[in-house]
Amino acid sequence: MKYILRLANENDLSGLCNIRNNKDLFKKYLMQFEKKEVYLVIAEQIELILGFGVLKLKGTLLPKLSDLYVKEEYRGNGVGSDLIKYRENIARDLGYSEMFVSVDPIENPKMIKLIKKHGYEGISDPYLKEAVFYNDDGTTYNKTYIRIDLKKLLN
Repeated sequence: MKYILRLANENDLSGLCNIRNNKDLFKKYLMQFEKKEVYLVIAEQIELILGFGVLKLKGTLLPKLSDLYVKEEYRGNGVGSDLIKYRENIARDLGYSEMFVSVDPIENPKMIKLIKKHGYEGISDPYLKEAVFYNDDGTTYNKTYIRIDLKKLLN
């Protein structure tokens, strides 16, 4: 399967919203990119966005992989792995020597498996976190969930 990886721009908003209906979130990411706080990366096949991932450079654990999502029909083809590697390369090019990720081990065991396959190791015990989540229709709700932090040394 052929696709390209690249940084997202404003022209990608509708395609991103086809994956996750949250225009405000994607606009926020693009504004944060202008300040170099976030990199929004997409996997694209002939103008069709297959998935996206975010690299966060603002917060406590830095740099941080965030919001990896691949459309279900394209999973298992290496898109998620490539999105991880692409963001790691950005961090490495920016001079970082380690990368972090926080994952819900209960609701997202597939992500734990994928991220460990890429050399990430746990650095925290599971803990509770509260955040705003987004429904498919763009509405939001608060939710408390479990997280575990993982880290990888970038060579």
